[in-house]
Amino acid sequence: MRLSKPLELAAVVVDRLAALDALGEDAGAGAIQPLLRKLGEATLAFVHALEGNLQLLSAIDQEFERGLIDSVLDVPRRLNQGHETDLAMGVAEGLLFCAPDDMKGEIAIAYALAGDRQRALALVLTNLETATIPYIAEYKAGDVYGALAEVDAAEAYYRRALAIAEPTQRNEATVRVATLLLETGREQEAAAFLAQQRAAASAPARPASVGRNEPCPCGSGKKYKKCHGA
Repeated sequence: MRLSKPLELAAVVVDRLAALDALGEDAGAGAIQPLLRKLGEATLAFVHALEGNLQLLSAIDQEFERGLIDSVLDVPRRLNQGHETDLAMGVAEGLLFCAPDDMKGEIAIAYALAGDRQRALALVLTNLETATIPYIAEYKAGDVYGALAEVDAAEAYYRRALAIAEPTQRNEATVRVATLLLETGREQEAAAFLAQQRAAASAPARPASVGRNEPCPCGSGKKYKKCHGA
């Protein structure tokens, strides 16, 4: 396995990431956009050099002390946020071999941001039907509807993602719902939602004596069957 060329391209990606991150949060679009585009181009060249070889990617990641893969997988999201949708799609397509659910979601988001609602939603349906990790497909569907400014649908998918989230995913899912509530001016609802999630996180396991029609132990005030027994 020849690592020299992919390693060289990976180093360029790392440099582009560092340059972009060095700008800080207060940098304007005029400063960010050229560097973001360079990052996208460098990442696209790198993923093309991988040719879908997961073993090669893993070997290169080890050379960078296992700090490369997560950063590269985050590039399509960053490109979409900067509305570099063509680059986002290209990079995501090149990374389908190692993170298909995430990358299919980012491709759908790119279509949505580019104004192609029909293609974006068609891909959402396909992703939901074929996902290896349903949680990812659900919250990515929410991201797609968010990109389309269809807030009710976005919230519904974020809540669906939360409902099936594993314990390690619950914080991420909670933040997505709460952020949407805040961004749509529903501060009181966001506060109540976060309080409910904190109570749920600290609730004891269901005692054997708690029936489905009795109050949920989490303190939400709902019957168990309508809350944690759903």
